[in-house]
Amino acid sequence: MRATFISYLSVLLGLTLAQSPAAPVVDVDYALYQGYYDEYYDPNTFKGIRYAAAPVGELQWQLPQDPPVNRSEIIPAVEDGYQCPQSTNQVLPAVTGVSNEDCLSLSVLAPVNATGLPVLVWIHGGGYGIGSAPQYPLPELVRTNGNAFIVVSIQYRLGAFGFLSSTEVARSGVLNAGIHDMIFALKWVQSYIDRFGGDKNSVTISGISAGAGASMLLAMRDGGHPSESLFEGKIASSPFLPTQWRYDGSAPTEAYNRFAEAAGCSTADVATNGTVFDCLVATDSSVLQNASDYVSRTGIVGQWAFNPVTDGTLIREAPTQQLPNGGDIAGTRLLTSNDMNEGPLFVQLHGITSRSDFIAWLQDIYPLLSEQNVTKVLDFYDVPDDVSGTLQRSNGRTPPFSTTTSQFAAGWQQAAFNLYAETTIVCPSYWMAEAWAAKRDSKAWKYQFSVSPGLHGTDSDPLLSPHDITGTGMNDVFRTAVQRVWGNFGMNGDPTLGVDEVADNDQGNTTAAGTGAWPTWKGSARGNSMLNLNMTGGVPVLNAAPCPGVDLAPISYVPGNGSAPPLKALFEIVDASTWEDRREDRCRLWAEMGSWINE
Repeated sequence: MRATFISYLSVLLGLTLAQSPAAPVVDVDYALYQGYYDEYYDPNTFKGIRYAAAPVGELQWQLPQDPPVNRSEIIPAVEDGYQCPQSTNQVLPAVTGVSNEDCLSLSVLAPVNATGLPVLVWIHGGGYGIGSAPQYPLPELVRTNGNAFIVVSIQYRLGAFGFLSSTEVARSGVLNAGIHDMIFALKWVQSYIDRFGGDKNSVTISGISAGAGASMLLAMRDGGHPSESLFEGKIASSPFLPTQWRYDGSAPTEAYNRFAEAAGCSTADVATNGTVFDCLVATDSSVLQNASDYVSRTGIVGQWAFNPVTDGTLIREAPTQQLPNGGDIAGTRLLTSNDMNEGPLFVQLHGITSRSDFIAWLQDIYPLLSEQNVTKVLDFYDVPDDVSGTLQRSNGRTPPFSTTTSQFAAGWQQAAFNLYAETTIVCPSYWMAEAWAAKRDSKAWKYQFSVSPGLHGTDSDPLLSPHDITGTGMNDVFRTAVQRVWGNFGMNGDPTLGVDEVADNDQGNTTAAGTGAWPTWKGSARGNSMLNLNMTGGVPVLNAAPCPGVDLAPISYVPGNGSAPPLKALFEIVDASTWEDRREDRCRLWAEMGSWINE
C-alpha cells in the first residue's frame, strides 16, 4: 500500500477525533475516512472504505491494484459501498439492488478507544455469485463479547467478474480474481487495522457458505506455505465447496465460451486480429453483468457457473488432495460447522423418486464418475424399499437418519439432498478439521447447528439476530452462547465457554460448550467428537419459503403457552464418527474419490 507523510491536516483531524467521538476520522495514508458512532451498539462504524482500485476497463480480470490517492477531502464512510455484480442460479431468485464493478470496499466496526484488539475478518457467502458484506451485520456479535474485538467485512468480485476461467484468461488476465481480492483486503488489514485500534498479529478470518469455503482456499493458498502470514485463526461455517475444476477443464471452459457468446464476444463475433478476452474487456459492464447472470441461471439446478479453480499457482491442488497433508495449510486454529439440512437449496426439489433418477442426477452433477464409482456410491447411499414416506427430522443418533428421511423429503429425494450436503458442505468441514488436527501445534473444534429447519445458512442466524427477535426458534441463552463461542475463538483461539458463560437453567443447558467439556478434533481413526447445538420444546410453525420461488415449507419451533413445553437450548457432545449412520465413513469415501468429483 502507498504510504504518505502525515500532514498538518491529519494532526488537526486527530484533535477533532479526540473532541468528537461521534464522528471518528481515520487516516489510511491514501485517504481520510470519517465514520460514525453507533449509539445503539456502541462501536465506531466505517462503511464503504475502498481497499483497491475499481477493477474496470483494463483492470478487469487482473490482480487488484492500490486505490487512488485522495487526500484533498475527508470522505464520509457512512454508507455501504456498491454490491458487486450478482449472478444467481436456477433455484434462487434474481438479486435486487444496485450493482457496480467498482465494489472492492470493506467496512470496519471498531470499539471506541480501541487499542491492540483482535480482529475478525468476515467474508460473505453466496456461492461465489451473489451476496454482499452488508447482508451480514455483526454489531450484536461484538456487543455480546464486550466490544473486545474489531470486525472487518469485505467484498470481492463475484460471478464471471471474479471467477472467469479458461486458457485465454490465464494467458491475458488472472484466474481466481475474487480470491486475490480477499488476499488484497487481508493485506489492507495488515497495513491499516492498527489505525482503528486493531492488532494485525491477531487476525481471524471467518465466513459462511462460500465465505467459509474461501477461507479454506486462503489457508491452502501457495501450497499452504505463503510467504507472509495474514491470519492465525479461521472460522468456517458451512464451508461451500463446489466442484473445483482445473482452470482449463471442460466445465470452466464451457462457462467461458457461453459467457463470451452471451456478451457478443464469441469467436465468430471477434475480428480477425482480436481475441475473445479483448472483446470482453471492451464490452459495456451492463452487457457483461447480464451475460454472467444468464450463464449461471441456465446451468445445472442449484449450481453456479463460475467458481474457484485449481490454477497451479495460488490454488495448486484440490482440497481432497491438499488437506490430508496436515502441514500444507496456513493458520493454527480452526472452528468449523455445518447445518442439519444443507442440501435442499442446492438440489432439484422434486423428481428424484427412484434409483435410476438418483443415478441420473448423480452423473449430471459429477460427470466424471465411472460406473464402478456409481456402484460404490450406491453402497453408501442406497435407499431400502421399505423406507417410510413420513417426513421427520433426524436426531443424528438413531433411525431414521438424514440419509433417507428429513422434514423436507424421504427416500431417493432425501438421499440426493444428503449426498450433495455431504460432498459439498459437511465433508469439507470434516476434512478441514482433520487437516488442522494433523498439523503440528494446531487445533480444531467442530459443531453442528441442528435448530429446525436447519437449512443451509441458518447457522449464521444466531450471530445476526438481536435478542428480541422472536420466531427464530432460538432463545436468548442459545444466541448468547453461540456468539460467545465465536467471540472466544476470535479473541483467544479457543471457542469453549468459561464457567461464567455457560448456562444451566429453565432456558437451557449449554454446559457442553464449556472449557474441558468440548474436546478438540482428534483426527483419523481416533474417534472424533463435536458439539451439537439444538433447541427443544416449543410448538411447530410453518414458515415462509427461505427464498421467493423456492418450493420449501420449513418448520421451526416457537414458544407455546399452557401445557406446551418451553423452548430450551440444548448443547450436547456427540460422536461425529457415528453421527447420521457413520457420516465420517462417507466423508472418507468422498475424500478418496476427490479426483472424480473435482473436490
